[in-house]
Amino acid sequence: MLVAGCRSGGASGVAATPTPDAPAGCAPTRAHAPGNTTESIPTANGVRSYILHVPPGYDGAAALPLVLNLHGAGSNKEQQAFYSGFPQKADRERFILLTPDGAGTPRQWNFLGLASGADDLGFLRAILDRSEASLCIDTSRVYATGISSGGAMSISLGCSLPERITAVAPVAALYLPPGCATTRPIPLIEFHGTDDPIVPFHGGKVGGIPSPDVEQAAAAWAKGDGCDANDRVSQVSEHVKLEAYGGCRGGVTVELYVVDGGGHTWPGARADVTLLGATTHEISGTDLIWQFFASQPILTR
Repeated sequence: MLVAGCRSGGASGVAATPTPDAPAGCAPTRAHAPGNTTESIPTANGVRSYILHVPPGYDGAAALPLVLNLHGAGSNKEQQAFYSGFPQKADRERFILLTPDGAGTPRQWNFLGLASGADDLGFLRAILDRSEASLCIDTSRVYATGISSGGAMSISLGCSLPERITAVAPVAALYLPPGCATTRPIPLIEFHGTDDPIVPFHGGKVGGIPSPDVEQAAAAWAKGDGCDANDRVSQVSEHVKLEAYGGCRGGVTVELYVVDGGGHTWPGARADVTLLGATTHEISGTDLIWQFFASQPILTR
């Protein structure tokens, strides 16, 4: 994996084991009503918006994890919130959820950082800054996920903000950001259908940009994390197998869920988008993503 920067606090920049009870909380408290609010923030590309979701029982004193949830190209924040089911997961597991809009028409993410595109990294950094200043956030447990263009953007965030992003979970997108240093292992879980019509499982081109073979990309990411060279393959369900890499630096893991016959879709999604291929309901991507996040080492200051 290619990653830039390193958080202080040890050779790997992460704690040896997850410690969910470590945060002391916030004093004074940072109150906020539960539920959804649509927030706006000025950027170099104009005013941009995101959905802030606060779970029931939030008291502004106990520090909660935060998850960024990024839509795919052509979608939007409302559709991604519904499609992924992450607001309901946030309520059950008690974490703050940010679901932002990409830029342009159709909306998408400038995950390659092209000068001709929006400064999405700056936008996402700004909403993290605002959220951490106004809400009681456990900054050792900040995660990024998304599908397609949004999944690729979650990877770009992990590479560009390794001191802030604890783990990433792209869906239907896996690549190696160029020009980054391998200084801190970042946990990654990815889901990919073998019949994905947009991002080919065995590699090809997406919008004229080369896209790697997914299994080779997972192996390269695992190598960058210092994991064991060989993955452990297990059959999760009739059409889903897990390729998992262990023995990684800092106690992190790398996992690839391969959906046989699956399309460019979110496993267990609340709606089937037939235009993008088959959606498996043998697993829940949302449940597995949160389970993965919660199992990984936290960041240390």
